Amino acid sequence: MTKKAVRLSLRDLEKENERFLSPATEKEKAIIDAAVKLFGERGIDGATTAQIAKLAGVTEKTLFRYFPSKSDLVKRVLFPSLLRDGLNRSWETLEALLKQKNPDFKEWYRSLSVARLAVASKNPPLTRTLLMEIVENDELRTAVSALWQVHVRQPLVGGLKGMQDTGTIRKEINVETLARVIQCMNIGYFVTRHIFAPSADWDDEAEIEWMGDILAHGSCTQPAKGNGKKK
Repeated sequence: MTKKAVRLSLRDLEKENERFLSPATEKEKAIIDAAVKLFGERGIDGATTAQIAKLAGVTEKTLFRYFPSKSDLVKRVLFPSLLRDGLNRSWETLEALLKQKNPDFKEWYRSLSVARLAVASKNPPLTRTLLMEIVENDELRTAVSALWQVHVRQPLVGGLKGMQDTGTIRKEINVETLARVIQCMNIGYFVTRHIFAPSADWDDEAEIEWMGDILAHGSCTQPAKGNGKKK
């Protein structure tokens, strides 16, 4: 029998976020707080429900009264993080920012990146766990991918295309490639900043300013001419 693909809607994320922000009891809040801490430190597989219950000061039986399965607890913790980290608190806010046809490309990139980095940096271990879970969990990745296509990729490409139409971005630039470069730079910066070298002396605003400058003006004194295609 073929396994049904998981369908994930914006409302699913919002519901879990509402419950995450307003737990019904102090015990539920303690369980969620413990799960956030242990999932961030040990990952999903590395944190057991028994360990979470112990840290929360409840029995494992009590934990399962609030969350019938570990999967339910994972959703309660990761879905709000996905809503905040991946989408800057709401799909609509992110889409509006991406669709701006600001003639200043560097400022557009700075505004986009500063907001997203600030949210993702509030709990780096949990954001890292979320990224790993999306990479390793086929069902979650498939479900998130469908939303990402509609609410992130398409608005990003559309925003870049709008700037290309107004002459801010060169006509020969492939905006699909540019969108991927922007995403790779931002994810790469977060990973380097919070995973590989968290103790370095970082200046996020300056780093984002430099990345925006490189995107807007290139890095060579005399950029090679061409359209990026191999001869």
